[in-house]
Order: sequence, then C-alpha cells, then structure tokens
Amino acid sequence: MPVTALRLWLVATTILLAAITVWAFAPVLLFFLLLTAGLGLVSAVMIGLARGLQAWRGRRDGDRGS
Repeated sequence: MPVTALRLWLVATTILLAAITVWAFAPVLLFFLLLTAGLGLVSAVMIGLARGLQAWRGRRDGDRGS
C-alpha cells in the first residue's frame, strides 16, 4: 500500500496533537502524583504513630495489672 501525503499529514498531526496534550497536562498530572505520594506518606506516618501508641499503652497497662 503506497504512503500518500494525506496519510503522512494525518499521522504527523496526530503525533503533534498527542505531544501538545501531554505537554499541557504534565504539570497537572505531576501535581496529582506528588499529592498522592504526600498523602500516602502522611497516612503511613499516622498509622505508625497509632501502632506505637497502641504498643506503648499495652505495655503500660500490662505493668499495672501485675
């Protein structure tokens, strides 16, 4: 099948529009990625603190019982 100028123009236009779309949305996607990572880190720290507090209370209550 021969490659026509119209087919090359359509392919080039599609690649150009895809590149512009990625360039336009990259900052927004990066922001959401960083926001998600930050919230995950905050959640992990809070879970760690809660488990540490639970273990500390368990040790403290165990000392009182004896």
